[in-house]
This record gives sequence, C-alpha cells and structure tokens, in this order.
Amino acid sequence: MRVQSFPPVINQKVRVRLSRQGPAVYLSHLNQIDVIRRALVQSEWPLVYAQTKRPKMRIGFGPAISVGYASQSELFDVDLKSRLDLRKAISSLQEKIDPGYSVLEVKSVPRFFPSLEQSINVACYQVKSDLLIETKGHWDSFWEKKVFEVKKKKSDREEIIEARSLVRSWTLSKNDLELVLRFGPGRTLKPERIIQAICGFSDEEIDVSRSDSQFRICRTKLCFEKENGDLIPI
Repeated sequence: MRVQSFPPVINQKVRVRLSRQGPAVYLSHLNQIDVIRRALVQSEWPLVYAQTKRPKMRIGFGPAISVGYASQSELFDVDLKSRLDLRKAISSLQEKIDPGYSVLEVKSVPRFFPSLEQSINVACYQVKSDLLIETKGHWDSFWEKKVFEVKKKKSDREEIIEARSLVRSWTLSKNDLELVLRFGPGRTLKPERIIQAICGFSDEEIDVSRSDSQFRICRTKLCFEKENGDLIPI
C-alpha cells in the first residue's frame, strides 16, 4: 500500500541577519552554512525539513561571502512549523552559534516572499588599506570612463567583465573606501579585483584571505536596486 505524502506545513518564515568578525572571517561560505545549520538544530527552533530521502532543512541563504571578509549583513531565511518567540530567538541562537558570529536581527517575513537570491542585486562594502592613500586620481579616471573591462580568472578560463556599470558609487577618504557594487548572473566581480584593476595592485597585495593581508573588507549591507534606481535595504 502506497502511503501518500504531504508537503510540510510551514507556519512561519523568519529572516536572520548575522555579523561575522574575528575567527569567523576565515571561514568559507560552505563552512558558514554548516555553522548556521548546526546552530539552528542545537537552538531547537521548530525547523521544517523537505520530504526527501535525506531530510533537508528548508533554509535559503544570501549571496556567498568570500574567505577573509568581515560582514554586518549575513542573511538567511528559514521555514518553521510553529511560530517562534522572536524575543527569545536571538539569544537562543547566539548561545549556540560559533565564536565570531553575532545575531543582529530575527524577524518574521511573509511565507511567499521572494527568495533572498531573487531579492538582492547590490552589495555595499567598506574597504580599509593604507595602500588606498593617494589613489583618488585612479578612481576619478575610472569614473570618467563609460566602459572598464576586467579579466576574471576561473579554473579553466578567463572571462572579461565590464566593471564600470557594476560600480554604483564609491567614496574614498584617505585609507577608507566605501564601495557599492551591482552583481548578477554572469556579471559579478569581487571588490578587491575591481580595486586591483583600477589601482594596479598585485595579486599578493589584494589577497584578503591571509591573516596579514594589507586589505580589510567588510560587507556592510545587501540591497535591491529597482529599475528606477531606488536602493532598498534588505
């Protein structure tokens, strides 16, 4: 006799925002996903699992974060089978998550909200390095161009990405650069690669994965840019 299966009941979807600093900065995106999943299970949130051969947590993540980046805006959505006490949720998750992570916000969102992947196309960064001092002329020259092509190296090939249209805005003050970048399928560049192409730094100089890196990059905000140019923080 075949037993009829039913889709899991979802009573609430919550969106969580984390920061990562210190030791968490050197975790890969996949390592970070493992950290979050483990913390959610240990926090005993009423999680929903997809009905597959190997039950899979119903969770969706924001854009991948690179090794070496700090962040104030690591986002994920998770489905729940019963409603969560949002006042207690932050502390329960904070108690279980690895060192270097802080739970900044837990909020309920409509169950049929677009996924984070569909909702985000702009990232804001703060970049600090003494190597940026005296580079304003390079940035002014870049900003005057209509097209600025950057080579993107992949394991099996190189791609040419038009970078000028990806930079929505920039502000440089001494060694502190605020950079707002658009991204999407086939048109994504890491901030350090754009900085390298504009300022002429070497691969070693812009390698943020090393603990002694001369650059410090923090992803401060994730946003959605509407067709009319309005920027909506997520």
